[in-house]
Amino acid sequence: MNVMNVLVIISNPTRASYRQRVKVHLDILRSQGVFAKVEKLPHNPLQRKKLFRQAVNYDCVLLHKKALNYLDAIWLRKYSRKIIYDFDDAIMYNTEHPERNDLKRQKAFQRVASLSDMIIAGNTYLAEHARKFNTNVHILPTALDTRTDDVQFPKKDDKIRLVWIGSKSTVRYLEEIRPALEEIGSRFHNAVLRIICDTFIDLENMPVEKKEWSLETQVPDLLSSDIGLAPLTDNRFTRGKCGFKILQYAAAGLPVVTSPVGVNSEYVRDNVTGFHAVSISEWVEKISVLIQNPELRKRMGKAGKEDVEQYDIEVIGRKLADFLLTYDPNKKKETVNYRHNENTAPSQKTVSICIPTYNRKNYLRETIQSILDQTYKDYEIVIVDDGSTDGTGQMVKELGISVTYYWQENSGDAAARNKLIELAKGRYISFIDSDDLLMPDAIEKLVIAAESEKGEAVVYGSYYRIDQDGKIYGRCKRKLYSGNITPHLFKTIFVHACGSIFPAKILRQSPAFDTSLRICSDYDLWLRLSTRHKFIALPEPTFKRRRHETNLSKASLENCMIEYQVINRFYENGGREFIPPASAKAVLSRKQCRAGRYAMKEGMYERACELLVESFHKKPNLKSLIYLTKAKVTRSITKN
Repeated sequence: MNVMNVLVIISNPTRASYRQRVKVHLDILRSQGVFAKVEKLPHNPLQRKKLFRQAVNYDCVLLHKKALNYLDAIWLRKYSRKIIYDFDDAIMYNTEHPERNDLKRQKAFQRVASLSDMIIAGNTYLAEHARKFNTNVHILPTALDTRTDDVQFPKKDDKIRLVWIGSKSTVRYLEEIRPALEEIGSRFHNAVLRIICDTFIDLENMPVEKKEWSLETQVPDLLSSDIGLAPLTDNRFTRGKCGFKILQYAAAGLPVVTSPVGVNSEYVRDNVTGFHAVSISEWVEKISVLIQNPELRKRMGKAGKEDVEQYDIEVIGRKLADFLLTYDPNKKKETVNYRHNENTAPSQKTVSICIPTYNRKNYLRETIQSILDQTYKDYEIVIVDDGSTDGTGQMVKELGISVTYYWQENSGDAAARNKLIELAKGRYISFIDSDDLLMPDAIEKLVIAAESEKGEAVVYGSYYRIDQDGKIYGRCKRKLYSGNITPHLFKTIFVHACGSIFPAKILRQSPAFDTSLRICSDYDLWLRLSTRHKFIALPEPTFKRRRHETNLSKASLENCMIEYQVINRFYENGGREFIPPASAKAVLSRKQCRAGRYAMKEGMYERACELLVESFHKKPNLKSLIYLTKAKVTRSITKN
């Protein structure tokens, strides 16, 4: 067994962050040969220097969350063999005013990120920030003890307890859904709000159970609750939160209603382990559904308990031990350029053709060939490999062509596209998926159209459908629009990342692809861009879209609900200015009807009924009524 001695430096031993990311793992680390000594960072500068000098006696320093001033950074780097930095909050932003650029915080974060040999981030969003200054970044979620199966708390009354757990600094997020809680209290006289915290709020229409937080009582207080609440404001700081309360709810077997912000939207699978809610009306709607349906609460709670097992302290603790024990100081390499002539610096290109890929080595070869066959030649190829294990990197190297290739740990399609934007050097950016193909004159046509708009518009085209062998079997017949396309785009997706061209400045000045979305992050971004920029449609297809079994976007209940979440969030957060209410209701109703149909196909008849009822309420229509009747009949038959 490899043995390692680690000096752990923390700023506050009472913080939940230290308790759940370091303290809970100490026994597991010890069993794996990692022996840690934990020291609190002193306030006195001379005492801090004295502590840093102790680093020479250890194999590694694990610095938890604390950013460093200039002198501390010099001393720690001087005396440390290697430094691993662990953090689980967006410490580069001010919690009170995240919209402001706090240069002091950002500089301190850059300093500690740059001097570290390895960074361990709590989620993808934080990892992306760290990768701006360090290429050796790993993602390790916050862990908890999930073993609560043997503990039972039989109900002594008919109350439905909505529970929120948090701290004084986060109770403001609960305050933001106060109108929804008041409405729930008016509708349901058996509803109770349970707050587990060191500070509390009161409601006019609902009783509040005030439970002082303690390590000993928090688990029983959660286990005897019914529905977990996780409201969160969407800003640059909150997107970095690691969703620990959601893991606590899931471990307690509770369904969760959450704001789809950051990892919250990953940890709560919409319509599976809970619900996503954006507006106050959605909070009322989702909580009401759970209050009225005990079987749904039970089913979602069970699914959540299964999901949360991957975040158990035993699982995460062993991963942390692996990071510490297997660290290779020579593995720091950011961007690898494979070129015919390594001594030739890449010239500035007009277009960056960007490819996100994951384990699609064979298809990627064809995609690259479709780029090499372009009639337009003033381009660079940029590839972000999102954690492939099939030899993609070696295949690209063996092609012997000029390409910028970047490998990162698997973080999802949106994160890969964000990295592509960062690496691209061209005036224009054009995406192509690693299983799709560009038409031979696509880039030439796109550039001509973009130049005619003086580089101020997004240009896009349609596509041919091809099978897994590359044979054309159809053409997309959706109508395309130019100019102000927001009202049309809200109704359906017709702009795709592939076969389009974007002025690079537009993508760099805009909010990035949302990494919390497993699919539709491009649709989400196009909607936002369409409110500020002109879109131009080309009459002919610009790419070939391949259909095969591993397509991420193939139709399913989960994917339908993600698409619904995207357009509903857009409408609630600024879209009302561009979409008439009647049109919005019609579109949202249609999306819910489609989701209801896929719920039926997947045998989820109860959920199908719920979605189809919601669809009909948004806009009465015959199709929803027909499918609702079918769902109810089938549900009745299957129960009997």
